[in-house]
Amino acid sequence: MIGTQLKQIIVAGCATLILAGLAWANEFKDLQVQEVKAYLDGGEKVLLLNPLSDIEFGENYIPGSVNIPCHLLASSTELPQDKAAPIITYCLGPKCIFYKQAAIELAKMGYTNVMTFKGGIPDWVKAGYPLEQKNTIAPVEIPTINVDELKGSLAAIQVVDVRDPSLYNMGSIAGSTKIPMAKLSTDYQALAQDKPVVVIDHAGKQVLSAGRFLKSKGYADVKRLQGGLMAWTEKGYPLEK
Repeated sequence: MIGTQLKQIIVAGCATLILAGLAWANEFKDLQVQEVKAYLDGGEKVLLLNPLSDIEFGENYIPGSVNIPCHLLASSTELPQDKAAPIITYCLGPKCIFYKQAAIELAKMGYTNVMTFKGGIPDWVKAGYPLEQKNTIAPVEIPTINVDELKGSLAAIQVVDVRDPSLYNMGSIAGSTKIPMAKLSTDYQALAQDKPVVVIDHAGKQVLSAGRFLKSKGYADVKRLQGGLMAWTEKGYPLEK
C-alpha cells in the first residue's frame, strides 16, 4: 500500500500537468486516426508534430511528421509563421503526456488551430498504416532490474533519471543523474563509461529506448528499472527533494 505521504508526493508531481491540461481542455479538437490520415492526404498544408525525444522519434514515426521536442518548441524554426496554420500533435498513445504538453505550449505561443491525436502511434498501427524509422540503433533487449535489486546496489551503479523535468518535483532517487529523455542524445556523456547504468523513468515506458541508445554509445552494462519511479515509491523507498 502507498502511504499517505507517498500519495501526496505523487499527486504533487502530476498536479501541474493536470491543471495545465484542464485549463486548456476545451482548446483542442482530438482527431481519430481516419481524420489524421485525411488531413495528410488532403491538399491543406498541416504540420504533424511529434514532440518526443529524437531517440524515440527515430525508432518509429508517422510519415510526414516533424520532430520538435517540447523544450525546443519556443525556439524552433520549423513551426509555421502563420499562427492559424493547422498543427496536429501526437506521441505514443493516450498514456503519453507529451502530445498534450506540446499542444498546450503551442496554444500559449499563439497558435489557434492546434489539434491532438491522442491515439497516436498505437492507433495508427492498428488502422494498418505504415510507420517510418530514421535511426540505426539496434533493437537489443535491455535487462530489467526491480526496485529491491536497485535499492541494494545503489552504491555500485549510476542511476540516470530520464523523466520529463515537470516530474522532478516528485523527488528523485538519491545520487541519480537527471538527464531528461529529450536531452539524452546530447547530454549522455555526463555518465561514466566504466560504471554500470540503470535507467529510470516515471512508469517504465521510456527506459527501453534510453537503454538501447546508451548501449549504442558504448555503455556495456545497462539495465532499466521495472515499473519506474512509481514502483519505487509504491515500495516505500525514499526520495530526495
